Amino acid sequence: MPWPDTKIAALAMLLTATGAASATPAPCPGPALPIRALADGVWLISGSAGDSNAINQGRISNLLAVREGRRLWLLGSGPDARFARALDCQLARQAGRRVSDMIAPWPRPELVLGQGGLPAARRWAHEEVAAAMRERCPQCVERLAQRRDLPAGTPAEPVVLPERLLRGTTGRLGPWRWHRLMRSDTTAVTVWQLPRQRIAAAHGLLWSDGAPDLRDARIAVMKTSLQALSALQQQPDGPLHWLPEQGEMLGAQAPAGHLAYLETLERQADQAMEDGTQESDPPPAPEAAAMAAGLRHGLNWQHAWREAEARWFGATAPR
Repeated sequence: MPWPDTKIAALAMLLTATGAASATPAPCPGPALPIRALADGVWLISGSAGDSNAINQGRISNLLAVREGRRLWLLGSGPDARFARALDCQLARQAGRRVSDMIAPWPRPELVLGQGGLPAARRWAHEEVAAAMRERCPQCVERLAQRRDLPAGTPAEPVVLPERLLRGTTGRLGPWRWHRLMRSDTTAVTVWQLPRQRIAAAHGLLWSDGAPDLRDARIAVMKTSLQALSALQQQPDGPLHWLPEQGEMLGAQAPAGHLAYLETLERQADQAMEDGTQESDPPPAPEAAAMAAGLRHGLNWQHAWREAEARWFGATAPR
C-alpha cells in the first residue's frame, strides 16, 4: 500500500537533516585559540602576557602559521600536546590545511613542548636548538607543570624532539629565510623571516609586553644579536614588521629600541657599582616606559647588577 504523502515528506526531512548533520565537521577540541590573519596565508596565534600560570596554562609565546602550497608551516608548537592538537584543528578551519611542518625557534618550553601533539608533522630545528632541548626539556616539563599548577600526579608528557636538523648560521627552508643568533654563550635562537611579506619572527630576542626576558641570557651577547637584527632590517627585503616572543607585532624600530634598553640597563648597573647601590634596591625606571610593564624589568635589573659586579670584581659573569 502506498505511503501517505505526509510520511514521505517526513522521511525526506529526516534524510535531509541526517545528511546535513553528517556534513557538519565535528567541533575542534579546546581551548579556543586567538588566531588572526596577518597577511595572505599568514596567521598569528597570540600568546598571553607575563609568565606561565594556572590561568594561561603556559600559552604565552606567540606562534606563526604560514601556508605554502599544500603545506602549512607552524613556527612554535605551544606548551603541550593538547594545545597543539587544538591548534591544528582550528588552523585547518581557517587555512584549509593541517599542520605539515613544525619549527622550534629556541628551547623555551612554552614554545616547543607541544610537538608531541602532531606526530605526523615534520619537526625542524637548528642543531644547537635541538641539542639544548634534549638537555633541558626533561627538567623544563617539571618546572612548567609547577607554574601551571597542574594537579599532583599528572603524568608528564614525553619530550618529542626535532628530527630534521639545520646547520650553519643562515639558510632557506620552504617560505622562510632563517638566521642563527645567540642569547648567551650557550643558548642559540633562530630568527625566521618571510621575505615576501616583510615579516620576521625574533623569538627569544624581542618582546612587546614589557622588557625582554634576560633570565638565561648575557647582555653583551643579546646586544650583538640585536645589532644583527638591525642589519637584517637594512637589507632590500628586510622585515618591516617583527613578531616578538610575547605581545603585539612590533615595527621596524624594535631592535634599536631593545638595544637602547640594554645599553641603558648596563650603564645604570655600572653606575650602581660606583655608587655602592645594592642589588635589592629598587631598579631605575627604564627610559621607555613600556619596558617597565610586568615583572621582567625588575628581574633584568638584578641580572644586570650581577653582571656589573662580575665585571668590577673579576668574578665569573652569569650565563
